[in-house]
Amino acid sequence: MRKVRQLLSTTIVVSTLVVGSSVAYIATNSPETQAAEQVQKWGHGEGGASGASTQSTKNLKAQTPWYNYEGYTTHDPSFTQDYNFVRALKYDNVTINGYKVNTHTDREPYYSKKIYDTTVDFNGEDEVVGITFLTKPNTVSKDMFKKAHASNQIVNSGETEGGTFLEYKTNTGLYSVDFDKNDKLKEILITFED
Repeated sequence: MRKVRQLLSTTIVVSTLVVGSSVAYIATNSPETQAAEQVQKWGHGEGGASGASTQSTKNLKAQTPWYNYEGYTTHDPSFTQDYNFVRALKYDNVTINGYKVNTHTDREPYYSKKIYDTTVDFNGEDEVVGITFLTKPNTVSKDMFKKAHASNQIVNSGETEGGTFLEYKTNTGLYSVDFDKNDKLKEILITFED
């Protein structure tokens, strides 16, 4: 019985950060487990060109940039400055916590769902029409953000009740960025072009 308790005390349940999580039993002593625990708590992102082959550069076709973020967006704001994230926004190919905006559908929001610190808006056909996510407070300045997103076109800017905003055009949509009164990044909304 003592060995069973010891085994249970050195074992944890790690669940993935997607809706409908799976369960795996892993010993807590391994570096992989510690990394998985950090990802579960905080989140991570990755991006690139989908389907790119590393075998031969002469056989490469044009690829659509993509970015996938899983977890709490308020943990590490650096992904909002990531080159792959910026490019994927331009090409309407960003997935946050398993959801991606469908820019080719009825855009009227019908209901919302909260996942971690992200709000996902759905239309009446259960298609994603908007994703709003918070970022870590007091970390990314407006100037830093504008510099990282300089390749995307600003189509609107102005003041809000608590600060300012910028709207950037994408291929078929837009993303709107809110800053607080000290010009620090607060949240990003990915949606349709009005």
